[in-house]
Amino acid sequence: MTASEAENTIAIIGMSGRFPGASHMGQYWDNLKHGRETITFFTDDMLRESGIAEEKLRSPNYVKASPLLDGIDKFDYQFFGMSKREADLLDPQHRLLLMCAWEALEDAGYVAESYQGLVSLFAGCGFNSYLVNEILPRRDELSEEELQMVLQANSNDYGSTRISYKLNLRGTSVTIQTACSTSLVAVHYACQSLLMYQSDLALAGGASIRVPQQEGYMYQEGGIFSPDGHCRAFDAKAQGTLFGSGAGIVALKRLEDALADRDHIYALILGSAVNNDGAAKVGYTAPSIEGQRRVVAEALMMAGAEPQTIDYIEAHGTGTALGDPIEIAALQEAFGETGEDSARQRCAIGSVKTNIGHLNAAAGIAGLIKTTLMLHHRQIPPSLHYEDSNPAIDFTASHFYVNTALRDWPASDHPRRAGVSSFGIGGTNAHLILQEAPIPAECAAGCRKEQREQALLLSARTASALGSMEDALDRYFRHHPDASMDKVAYTLQVGRKAFPYRYAAISGRDGSLQVIGRGIASKDKASIIFMFPGQGSQYLNMTAGLYEQIPLFRSWADKCIAVLNGSMRTEISQAMFRTNGAGEPQTLEQTAIAQPLLFIVEYALARCLMDWGLRPSAMIGHSLGEYVAACLAGVIRLEEALAIIVLRGAVMQQSPAGGMMAVSSSYEQIRSLADEAVYLSAVNSPDSCTVAGEREAIADLAARLESGGIGHKLLPVSHAFHSPFMEPAAEQFERLLRQYELSAPSIPFISNVSGDYISEAQARSAAYWSAHMREPVNFGGGVSTLMRSFGDDAIWLEVGPGRGLAQLVRQRDDELRKVHAINLMRHGKEEESDVAALWKGLAQCWLSGADIHWKHTHDGQPGRVPLPAYPFEGTRCWFGDRRESQASAGHEESAAPVGAGHGRLEDERAHLSTMYVPPADGLQENLVEIWEQVLGVRPIGIKDNFFELGGHSLMATQLISRVRNLLPDIDIKLERIFKYPTIEEIAEQLELQMIEHLAGNDQR
Repeated sequence: MTASEAENTIAIIGMSGRFPGASHMGQYWDNLKHGRETITFFTDDMLRESGIAEEKLRSPNYVKASPLLDGIDKFDYQFFGMSKREADLLDPQHRLLLMCAWEALEDAGYVAESYQGLVSLFAGCGFNSYLVNEILPRRDELSEEELQMVLQANSNDYGSTRISYKLNLRGTSVTIQTACSTSLVAVHYACQSLLMYQSDLALAGGASIRVPQQEGYMYQEGGIFSPDGHCRAFDAKAQGTLFGSGAGIVALKRLEDALADRDHIYALILGSAVNNDGAAKVGYTAPSIEGQRRVVAEALMMAGAEPQTIDYIEAHGTGTALGDPIEIAALQEAFGETGEDSARQRCAIGSVKTNIGHLNAAAGIAGLIKTTLMLHHRQIPPSLHYEDSNPAIDFTASHFYVNTALRDWPASDHPRRAGVSSFGIGGTNAHLILQEAPIPAECAAGCRKEQREQALLLSARTASALGSMEDALDRYFRHHPDASMDKVAYTLQVGRKAFPYRYAAISGRDGSLQVIGRGIASKDKASIIFMFPGQGSQYLNMTAGLYEQIPLFRSWADKCIAVLNGSMRTEISQAMFRTNGAGEPQTLEQTAIAQPLLFIVEYALARCLMDWGLRPSAMIGHSLGEYVAACLAGVIRLEEALAIIVLRGAVMQQSPAGGMMAVSSSYEQIRSLADEAVYLSAVNSPDSCTVAGEREAIADLAARLESGGIGHKLLPVSHAFHSPFMEPAAEQFERLLRQYELSAPSIPFISNVSGDYISEAQARSAAYWSAHMREPVNFGGGVSTLMRSFGDDAIWLEVGPGRGLAQLVRQRDDELRKVHAINLMRHGKEEESDVAALWKGLAQCWLSGADIHWKHTHDGQPGRVPLPAYPFEGTRCWFGDRRESQASAGHEESAAPVGAGHGRLEDERAHLSTMYVPPADGLQENLVEIWEQVLGVRPIGIKDNFFELGGHSLMATQLISRVRNLLPDIDIKLERIFKYPTIEEIAEQLELQMIEHLAGNDQR
């Protein structure tokens, strides 16, 4: 394909559909390739239950068959922010399209809310039999306000725009209405929108639902209906079709964009055309050879495709005695003379209506999705019920033959191509030319890139939905053992919306999964606190894996290393990035090497985190770590910070040798065990300290602690830091530091000296940094300060090697406080990879509610893959149930994923951020009753938010009207609901107005 051809080509990157006998794409394809007819044939008892009269049942012309769609009454209204009342009134066609639109975007790997381009929608629905057969017969049950809602909820005018509103689609939003060809015409206009750059991603499709479904139809000779419930397209016995329910939507992008974004491409649309028959036919409802010929010929021309390169036609194929011969005649004329014998019967033809019946407005999308799946799987499924050709069709003299068995679609001298037709009553015709998807670049190269560890993320609105998602992902991996974990992780991270209930796992290089945990993210954005460890936590080759596999980390580390002089640069690189295990561990005990090394590791990692969206609200360092905080806060520029760290390390290296030890006890408890050569070096927590002093004295103290059963650990350091041993070095350091200009901090961080936030004067003072070198580190005090500031809402990240600081913070965890302290690097003795440790830490942040820019954690774009869709938890939403639901005080039946045979209990209040609080007085009780009537939700508490319950402006109008009927003397304005959206608040406002009203009457 040339560059100019690619510019005019559309990629199908996502699909979703519900068809008779198929609740998802996998089931649909399985039915098609195995030649299953998914028409339901009813018993008389089944039809009696539906209210069919005995007279009809006895009629020989009553055909007891229909293509049924499971779950048309089920809808996850809470997922889409609706109230139960609104969902009950909403046309099931609109509900189904809304779910399919969501799933098509998910299948494509995109979230509309975060997509940078314009997402458009072109869709249409069939005749609204739900309104006619369910709502209008009970219209006396509707209030005036509800009648307005019925108009919006059941008019096809609002079908597309409601979806655009619910999914935040900001491109074109158009309803298409061309009868049977509606959904394929919608795809045509979506393609045009993309080619004219009016959209960057487009959704297109349609839905049709018959209500009631469980009923047959009357056959009339010469009519469009089949006499036996079977559609026999192109067969001699063909006498008609039968109508059913279904829906489908495809997600489309320009091919050049899809390739650049490494989207998963199912198939290509090379060209399309739409026209109308005009008056050139025997009647308004009749088909036209000329109209159909023109639309096929134009689509071939737009695609730049010769007829002989088309291997398959998905026909309109209604199985009528008149329509089938006209369709074949039009195709034959569009394809031209057969000429040589090799051109005869070389193009397969079929009709999905033989499987699922005629889906009216969704018929075209059903055929398009079928053909797309054929190109994707490189197989041609059978067209059913064909034995002998319609006597008015001479296939032997045509290009075409009816394919009656599953067969492979072999490669030839041209790409696999197909045409798809859909013709509407009234004469609007559509035809699309499809081609197989290009082979992805990595597959064409014939090699598979080695996979690294990845974070796999799932989230849902409810705990039960999350459990279903875990099960679905497990099934996916069982069926796709060779799945690219890079692509799976990228799709889950970038192509799925993050909901409160969350699950995370880490995939190993061998494909194994390690579950990290589950969590409930807070609705409020969590504060991030960076913690930077000091000397003693370093180990050989730390972050070698990050340097090798994370380009962003390597870039920041290289920027730091480039500032160092030649010999220091070499030593740091050898200590930090030797991946072969070679090196001298004792080198890391040298302060002059250890301190610049730790600074670089922590600074580079912190900059990665900030680039990935984890920006700190505050920071705290332990000893050297405070310099990393100061640099990130802008107190010291990076180049100067590294020079200062080298100077600091050098003067400290010249100090008298000494040792340090971490102790699992307060200093006060062990002071009597230490001699005069041991000093308090750090207060880590109320029950943990670090001591420093002469090595012999430290060793003696260690022996005493061992005898007393007190935990302790000697630190791998060469000197007694933060003690009087540092006095000479501190004086020299202060003199050297005066040559640098220090700035005020732009991000708050804690002073190790005071245990409180550092002041501007301290941050800019050389004397402060000198004192910082010799005074004990008050890390424990600093943690207390931060906890007072941020409470339980903070996420504490240890940005550096080891586990020490996070563990110190976790010690503050008790029944009154939940602390989220997370490590991002492995311990030096752990065999876990650096990358796995980092992803595990980031996953834990995400579980706690952090907003991470996962896209930036990847080297380029690994690509997207189709993954299991969100498991909607459908509740029965049916207007005819209103009387029963009101009589039973609103108890809902169990909910299950739509179309599933089992489910979990649905919690009406699961999505609310408030606990149930009952009304406390008569006014609140009356308001609760009004809210429950308007919203159709029970029980409603006085602290529940009207808009969280699914309310909107039209419902607010209804609510105000009923409140005014309750309190005719009080004039409450609509805007009060927006300002005071809870019953408790509104009741308080009403009470104030009643007091003012009574006071006014008293004065009169």
